[in-house]
Amino acid sequence: MTTHLECGAKVWRWDREMKEDGVQRLAPGWLTHLLKRFAYQDQGEPFVLPAPLRPLWVIGDLHGRADLLDRLLKEMFARTARDAVDIVFTGDYIDRGPDSAEVLSRLRHLSDTLRSVTCLIGNHEQMMFDFLDDPAAHGRRWLRYGGHSTLGSYGLVCKRTQTSDAHLQDLATDLLNAMGHDTLTWLRQRPLLWRSGNVAVVHAALDPGRDVDDQLPGTMLWGHPLFFNTARQDGLWVAHGHTIVDKPGPTGRGRIAVDTGAYDTGRLTGVLILPDGTVTPLST
Repeated sequence: MTTHLECGAKVWRWDREMKEDGVQRLAPGWLTHLLKRFAYQDQGEPFVLPAPLRPLWVIGDLHGRADLLDRLLKEMFARTARDAVDIVFTGDYIDRGPDSAEVLSRLRHLSDTLRSVTCLIGNHEQMMFDFLDDPAAHGRRWLRYGGHSTLGSYGLVCKRTQTSDAHLQDLATDLLNAMGHDTLTWLRQRPLLWRSGNVAVVHAALDPGRDVDDQLPGTMLWGHPLFFNTARQDGLWVAHGHTIVDKPGPTGRGRIAVDTGAYDTGRLTGVLILPDGTVTPLST
């Protein structure tokens, strides 16, 4: 699906590719024009186009799907030279899917070999950090949110009845040993936010009432109640994961969604954002 937003007067134009009966075709311009006009009729003046300093891939939540990561990277690098684009992963590499350990290994290798690759922290990584730092206080919560799958990817088993404080402490020690100091240190050093031009990438959201450099970690990891219904006033576009959408790409004034629920749907999405404002989602 290719989306190009052109601002003029108070009208947005949105031409997107549609798939019908297995054939890809452009939606009628008059229809998409009308839909966007109604969608933004109360939003005031046109919003500036997204404009990273150079081509940018933003990749949604992986959640242990190493198989989808391999497929998506192959398709991405068939379309853009790997040294000609920035690549930003939005976090949530672990939990739920079967291959958290393998995903972390591949992302670490990718970021070590390509300076243009940035891996952000998601709320699932933070929950695991909290568990490792204080197993008794945070272990049960992490396990409820998919931690069992991450443990299993490292060859560790935690029965759902084995959640005593002592058992959780032993489990944290085992996970530390299985992950290794280098991998954990690398993961803890990942940033919460990445920015190029007027595009910021974050795991969950930004507070539209705060400057981009004055955001709270909890907002960037877990979201903000005003994020989806209040446009920013600084012309900044925010590409984000965390919230699953059926149709990735621009979802409103200044927002680009990239999480398509890969662990459950089998659709991992990368969105290509060009300096001229073109936004192109690519899904497995």
